[in-house]
Amino acid sequence: MKPRQLPDRGTGEPARRPVRPPLGEREGQIYVAASRLFIQKGFAGTSMSDIAEAVKITKAGLYHFVDSKEELLFTISQFGMDRLDEQVIAPAAAIADPLERLEAILKAHVQNAGRASREDGNPLTIVVDEPGGLTPEHRKVIEGRKRAYLDLLRGTLGELEVQGRLTEGVDVTAAAFAAIGAIMWIGRWWRPDGRLSLEETAEQVAAVLLNGVLRR
Repeated sequence: MKPRQLPDRGTGEPARRPVRPPLGEREGQIYVAASRLFIQKGFAGTSMSDIAEAVKITKAGLYHFVDSKEELLFTISQFGMDRLDEQVIAPAAAIADPLERLEAILKAHVQNAGRASREDGNPLTIVVDEPGGLTPEHRKVIEGRKRAYLDLLRGTLGELEVQGRLTEGVDVTAAAFAAIGAIMWIGRWWRPDGRLSLEETAEQVAAVLLNGVLRR
């Protein structure tokens, strides 16, 4: 079955949503545990034995789910980008009005970045943001998927600029990178037991970012 094409919003080509089997509970545990270890010990400093111990299975049992540490990192990165496609890009691409689309992108991305956070942040978000350890081939794939998201955000800002709704002098590329950087950092600091819920955090962050670019 071919992946469903999504409407183009500034990329020049229709985006494609990967079709993947549902994530099992054990795979999810492996992804989170491996991501946390990659952050704490570094990719090179983390062994397959470390990951197996963290999820309380044998090393042989771990190899039932993954072929290698390098492949696991790529799978985690692809999983993170799949969630971005499903939770942010696909819903936003269906919104015609660029201002409504921009607000939807910002709020949905905040929730995507913070979802599954624990006492030490959201390890999946952090690993996707810092893909050290990927092979050049795998890095190219992930960077290409990130570029598609950047182009969606930059294209949306560009539409607002054409409509005269952006603050004069705002550079759409700089604004897009700044928004993505601010949101990705949420994976490091937002906590479920904090003062603001994830939904409230999304509202706050979106308001700050919108106020920084929209003409008054």
